Amino acid sequence: MSRRTIRLALLIVVLVGPGAFGEDRDGPQPLSCFVIHCEPTKASEESFLALTDLVERATAAAVPLTIDFTAQWAELILESEEKVGTVAQWMADGHEVGCHHHPYWSTQSRAATWDGYTDTPASVLAAASLVSYRGTMDDYMGLLDALPGDRVTACMGLENERDAIDWPCQIRYSTVGHTLEDAVSKPYQAAHDGCVSWQVTHSLLPAQEPGALQMLYLGASHTDVFGVVGHVYNYVDDPHPFIVWFRFLSEADAQAAYRGTVSQVIERWFAENGL
Repeated sequence: MSRRTIRLALLIVVLVGPGAFGEDRDGPQPLSCFVIHCEPTKASEESFLALTDLVERATAAAVPLTIDFTAQWAELILESEEKVGTVAQWMADGHEVGCHHHPYWSTQSRAATWDGYTDTPASVLAAASLVSYRGTMDDYMGLLDALPGDRVTACMGLENERDAIDWPCQIRYSTVGHTLEDAVSKPYQAAHDGCVSWQVTHSLLPAQEPGALQMLYLGASHTDVFGVVGHVYNYVDDPHPFIVWFRFLSEADAQAAYRGTVSQVIERWFAENGL
């Protein structure tokens, strides 16, 4: 198939919808989840308003979100009874609040900012990093656990094995991944310094060519989990990919029968696969 043909097919799927390829998606589909990362450097009133708009769009489209907060976002929310009430309403509307962490060692080798929390002894940290130190992972979870609901889901970013010590054992479900192919996975067990979670992968929505995720979804098995992730700042920069994906899911899964939060999707996958 030529590059021109592929691009045309992608355009059709975006503009026309899942039926453009003659696929019958009225039958079993992959279970899908959508994760939102709230970055430690983006915790602000403006970002919270943008997240509120994003959640409202998702709610209107019946797309449950797993919203992964960093400690900085938890602090922002906990300073305001109104914001706490807003988060509680999101959960009542079917969304989930999880954890997001930018660990120390992993952020030393990639373009991300450490969030200041780690169980790595302070004596081991680089002297220049000590000014950013905010506390242990107990301090981190103290903030996250103060938000409405229970914390059982996370994307902790433990790309360096030295960060495994940071894993909160209460987290049972986790996500990881950015590439297009990471959209499709089946739950697998991940170990973190004596703790375990059941993990699925997800694809970074704004990084993919328009229509690529839709094509991949249409070819996925009903025994797959289809995961997508985006950041609040991605939505601020350009909400269009989020709106298009919500519309696609509404067309492909018109009864909202195959989508849920990360914890719901993994639990349902195990129930349906007899595990």
